[in-house]
Order: sequence, then C-alpha cells, then structure tokens
Amino acid sequence: MEVQRKRSFNTTNTAHDFRQEYKGSVLESKFRSAKKPERNAFRSLADWILAKASYLRSAKPKPFPTSMNVFNSTPSDFEKLPNELVCQIFGECDATTLLSCRRVCRRFSDVVDYIDPAAPVVLSRLVLTGQPKKGLEMRWVTYEGQRTKAVTVTASEIRNGASFGFNFERFVVQRIIIKDIVLTDDFVDFLRHQLQYSDLSQLVQLSLNNVDFSAANSLTLHRLLAGLAKHLELFEVTGGFGMRADSVTDAHLGQLDATRVRRISIDGVRFGSRCKALRVGDASLRLFAASRSFPTLILDRCAVTTRSVCDYTQEWFEQRAETEKQLRSQVCTVKRCPGVKGSAFAAECQRRGLQCRDRRASGTLTLYNIHEGDADFKREFTVALAAVASQDDESPAKPQPVEAAPVLAA
Repeated sequence: MEVQRKRSFNTTNTAHDFRQEYKGSVLESKFRSAKKPERNAFRSLADWILAKASYLRSAKPKPFPTSMNVFNSTPSDFEKLPNELVCQIFGECDATTLLSCRRVCRRFSDVVDYIDPAAPVVLSRLVLTGQPKKGLEMRWVTYEGQRTKAVTVTASEIRNGASFGFNFERFVVQRIIIKDIVLTDDFVDFLRHQLQYSDLSQLVQLSLNNVDFSAANSLTLHRLLAGLAKHLELFEVTGGFGMRADSVTDAHLGQLDATRVRRISIDGVRFGSRCKALRVGDASLRLFAASRSFPTLILDRCAVTTRSVCDYTQEWFEQRAETEKQLRSQVCTVKRCPGVKGSAFAAECQRRGLQCRDRRASGTLTLYNIHEGDADFKREFTVALAAVASQDDESPAKPQPVEAAPVLAA
C-alpha cells in the first residue's frame, strides 16, 4: 500500500503553486527589504563629530550657584528663596528627610550635595574605654542630637600612631572620659596626636576612671595634662589601681588653672606597693588659697596635714568675707590621709576660734562643720574626714580589672 502525504488544502488541483501568486502581490511589496541609500564616508564622519560635540555640550557639569536665578516668567515664591537659606533649612533636617528632598528636583539635589567643610561637631563626651582582646573603643557622644558613634582601635594601631585627623579636625570637645585602660606612654602619645586636630576651647572635664597606673610614671600624667590642664574645670582620678606615690603629685595639680578649676577628685586610690600616700600635700592647698580659688576637693590617701586643712578652711572664711559674692557653703573631703586626724583637727579649729561641730556620717566619714554668722546669713565649711585604713587594708591591692583592660605597651 502506498503512503500518501496529507493534503493541506481541499482542492482537486494538486499542482497549484502558491509562490506564483506571491510574486508581484501586495505582500511582496510590503515586506520587500528597502535598499538603503548610499552615503558618503565623509558625510558619516561629519555627522558623528557633530553628534559627539552636542552630547559633550549637554553633559558639561554646571557650577553650584550661589544665588537663585529664575528664568521662568512666573516664578513661585519658594523658587525666589536663595540657596543660602535653603541650605540653612536643610541643615535642620535629619538624614532621611534630606534623602527625600534630594529626589524632589535638581536644585534640591545640588543643595543637599553641597557640604560646608567648616561645620563643627560639638562632642559632649569623648569616651575612651579599654576592651579585652580588642584594644580601645573611642565613642563620641553629642547631647544635642542624642547621637553616638564608636570606633575600635587595635593595640598595634595605638603603638604605630594611627591618625584619625579626618574625624577630630571637626570636633569641639567638651569632656574627655578615660576608663578601664592601662595608662602608658603609647596611649598618651596616641591621644595627644588626635586631640591636636580638635578645638579644646570648650573643654571642661577630664576623668580617669578605673585606670591602671602600673605602667605609668609621673611624666606620663604630666604629658597628658600638658595640653588639657589650662582648660579644665573638673579633674577626676577615681578607682585608680597600681598607683605609686608619684602617680599624682602637687606638680600635676599645679598644671591646672587655679582660677578656673571648680572640682578636684582623687578617690578610691589603690597602691601597687607598700605606699602610704600620694605626693599631693600642703602645696596644692596653699596654691588654691593664694589664688583665691577654693574648688570642691576630694583627697584620698594624700599627704595633706591637719594644719594645712585648717589654714585652707580659715582662708575660705576670710576670702568670702571680703568679696561681695557670698558663697554659703563649701565641702572638702579628706579620706585616709595619714597626716590628718579628726581629734587633732577639732582641737586646731577650737584653738583658732572656729566654731566646729562634728557628727557621724555614712560609713567611716565624720563631718566637721565649721560655721560663722547668724541664723539669717550663715556660712559653713564642711570637712569630711575618714580614718586611715588598718594595717591589713593597706596591703597592696590586687589589680583585678587588669584582665578587662588592654595592655597597650609594646
């Protein structure tokens, strides 16, 4: 049986050729490929050069305008605002709002992209915290915008003197807080290098909290205070351990501006060896009294004596009586100082004719209130004394926080 191909069309004429009908038809003329006209090579090159020049002319960057130039026939009131005022308005917006404004129009985009390089950043606190196995965390905090940012610096970067001038050159530092760290010359050099870029005219506070002084000497703290002391109003050394007699001395307090400082706190002192007191003694009290400046003092394990504390108290009363600005009260806390005894202090006050009344306070503190004046106007100087620790308590303290503080020395 012969197999025949299925016919696609119902026709009895099997020899019909559709190609004959396509030739010369409308379909052939519609889909015939049109011949491109012949072009001269020089004409093509000239057209390309003109098109390239037109593109470069349109893509040329325009300089940032300094004022608003309106070419519309009927400009709106908002378009009449100068760019300086628009920059000031955008300066009060947060980052999310600025990104939205940038998409409004080309003018807003240019204003947002324009950055004033002289805009300072006021740091309410510059906190330097030691971190185990990481190095140092630098955190800057601004109270105004409630913003904070932290950067971790490794110990090798501190030893090699890494520079963060691109950050610190815009900072106006108000407070510096150093905590949980080993105080070394490398750390002091690193901090001084960063602060040389910053504005320190508004600096008021330097605090060293839980700092290990075992790797530092007297010159280490002296170099740290060299560029900061003249601005300080508050100087605090709290919870320091591994300290020696020359860790904090009269020479260090002498670097401070006596007419500017308002509070000095040396508290929680823990020695790394058999040492009785820091070399902070009568010279510092005489310096403040001579400059007619009586800051609030907290002196722990210092070398002040009973006579110098009484002189300081008496000078305060005499100076307050001479000035028109009357300060009602002042406090001086003397803790665990071998040269100051409570009974001897009360007897010395009575010998000088000062009205002294003592009372027990919390813990081991005894408050001695020296007052003068009547009930209407009464001035009072309070001296808080704490007895010297027992022989067992004077043993060298174990530096427990050393494990949490990075060793930055080479």
